[in-house]
Amino acid sequence: MSRKKKSRKPGSAPTAKPKLSKAELANVEKRVRKKTGKQAGNRQQEAKMDNNGAANQQANKDPRLGSKKPIELGKIAAKAEKAQKPVKAPVPLAAVRPVSVSQEQSAQQALVAIEQDEKLQRILAKQDDDIELNEAEVDYYNDMMERHQALTDELGIEEEEVEQKSHSVDEESLWDKLDGHDFSDFDKE
Repeated sequence: MSRKKKSRKPGSAPTAKPKLSKAELANVEKRVRKKTGKQAGNRQQEAKMDNNGAANQQANKDPRLGSKKPIELGKIAAKAEKAQKPVKAPVPLAAVRPVSVSQEQSAQQALVAIEQDEKLQRILAKQDDDIELNEAEVDYYNDMMERHQALTDELGIEEEEVEQKSHSVDEESLWDKLDGHDFSDFDKE
């Protein structure tokens, strides 16, 4: 092993540990100790907890303790039992007769309920916006439409078919429309 020459450059010297004050040195443990037992002052803390806990337990034992309600004793209690109100027998309600609703009215109500169904309205709105429906929505839509069709057949209601205007796209009709307009009301700039 070859010899190294000493150098006076500051970077080559070992760095010293930062010095601690005497108070800090006193607080620093010289060795690591095992932690067994309870902390100092624990006995007094437990005694305080026991005193407070015992007082709280005694106060909570009897819920009637400190009650302001007077307690009836002896003969007064016997009179109070006689003075109690007699329990009334439950009065039977008048027999409710089911109102006979014709089958046509109930079918009409079911049809109105389907047409006003909010979930179905949301699904129809999604369809109008060309948003893809999930499986549950498709099933619900199909069930409701089948029920709607059955009810309309039962009631004899024919669906109003939307009349589609026949658009004549021939060139002559477009020129006739254009010629029919009066463009004199437009301002010239």
